Amino acid sequence: MLRLKGSRVNTGVWAVGALLLIPAGLLMAQGTGRTEKDIATTTAPRVSISNLAGNIQVRGWDRLSVHIIYTIASPQVAVDTVQIPSRGPADKVHFRSYLVDRSGGDSSPVVDYIVQVPMGASLEIHDPQGTVQVNSVKGDTSVDSLGGNISVADSSGHLLVRSVGGNIEVIRPSGRVEAYSINGDLHFVNPSSTRLRGTTTAGKIVYEGDFESGGDYVLSDYSGDITILCPPSASFELDAKTVRGKLDNQFPLVPRGASRSFLPPGNSIFGTQGSGQATLEVTSFSGTIHIRRQ
Repeated sequence: MLRLKGSRVNTGVWAVGALLLIPAGLLMAQGTGRTEKDIATTTAPRVSISNLAGNIQVRGWDRLSVHIIYTIASPQVAVDTVQIPSRGPADKVHFRSYLVDRSGGDSSPVVDYIVQVPMGASLEIHDPQGTVQVNSVKGDTSVDSLGGNISVADSSGHLLVRSVGGNIEVIRPSGRVEAYSINGDLHFVNPSSTRLRGTTTAGKIVYEGDFESGGDYVLSDYSGDITILCPPSASFELDAKTVRGKLDNQFPLVPRGASRSFLPPGNSIFGTQGSGQATLEVTSFSGTIHIRRQ
């Protein structure tokens, strides 16, 4: 019993000493369990989350603060919090999960985040394994993952989303969109963006919605199918090509140019739907391209 009490005293002294060594603006949390905190911010702070594994949910709200709840699943994982400046409303807030003891061989270095940020915030999220969900954030957003699925809804800044094996879903974006994957599927739902690019190697691409006047949309795939579902009133100039795949088009397109007719049959189309107000470029090497009415 005496040895146990002594151990607690020594641990407490060490913890106090360690806190004195932490720079201003840096907080560290270690050990399993749930942590909740609020950080006052400016109207458009830059918020970054760098995780090892686990789910991340971020939602914009109308308060000038970052409210975060994170749950650590392993005693070998810790979370650093850095806010800049260290006093007053923060312009930048960074959260970083990391292994405290790399020799432990922990197979589940999981930290789950639930975060609310000012709507004008910009985001930078790195989460190799785990789902990422972002809603109602108006600033620029960047999300990177290896195997996790990513879903972003109601964004209005520049959106850059990359995943190696996970699926990507982008719902009602209004800013510039770039989505890249290797094995994952891409799904775009009701965009009002005027610049959109989606590329995957082996996954499928589905685009549901209309096109903005003057917009530029580029969808490319290597072996997966591409499906575009748009209203009969859509107005676009289509340039669709596939080398070994097929074309399935339900719109009465008007061919553009004498030398750019629909030849070779079934492999390329260059034509106009309506008055051709948007530009749509679709390419696939061996997949089927479907252009269908909603």
